[in-house]
Amino acid sequence: EAEKIVKDEIAKDKDLKVGNGAAIVTIPKTGEILSMVGSEDYFDTKNDGNFNAATSYRQPGSSLKPITYATAFSRGYTAATLLMDTQTNFKSQDSEKDYIPVNYDGKYRGPVQVRFALANSLNIPAVKMLAMIGIKNAMQNAYNMGIDNWQPTDANLADVGYSLVLGGRDVRLVDEMEAYGVFANNGTKMPLVSILEVDDAKGNVLYKYNPPSPQRIFSQEISFLISHILLDNIARSMEFGLYS
Repeated sequence: EAEKIVKDEIAKDKDLKVGNGAAIVTIPKTGEILSMVGSEDYFDTKNDGNFNAATSYRQPGSSLKPITYATAFSRGYTAATLLMDTQTNFKSQDSEKDYIPVNYDGKYRGPVQVRFALANSLNIPAVKMLAMIGIKNAMQNAYNMGIDNWQPTDANLADVGYSLVLGGRDVRLVDEMEAYGVFANNGTKMPLVSILEVDDAKGNVLYKYNPPSPQRIFSQEISFLISHILLDNIARSMEFGLYS
């Protein structure tokens, strides 16, 4: 079924020049990987068929915005916090090039609450929120949630800017699934696992997975808020319509 979904979704997006895709299905509570599809067709070697896109680094687009907003909630901001969706020039520290983000549809909406900024995936408010909470803080939480490539080392921090919240640093789908599991688990992290047990031909257990204790990343309240905003059909309607 997962393979069929990947093929169907790629077929829908042919006009967008989408050539490949991947999918992972997990049980967030245990971290067990139920299904992993690495490419549309494993045997299509001309189109990266033997390449596992689920375990390789790819640009995540806006899909990690919830981590920035969760970090904001942990620092006192709320779903009702007002952000200005207006054209903004973020001056570059090295003065080489300024950063002026735009929304996907090119529009500006003026004052907008965090709930609606996240639900509609507005870019400018997300960048402003990242600037308010600090890149290092957002990267630290992302790393704690499982995004290994966002470890806030000096080298990594020097390599990113405010575009981070819009997909400016590559991630692996397998890491992103672990991170989203935190929201599903009321703020606690469970590492993903693909092998539970290994037996030999005689039935002797050679290896048995011993799950670790869940690690608290965010409070239950913060995890609930993020999940509720993402499932809020009315909040999403401004950009995605009433049936998204």
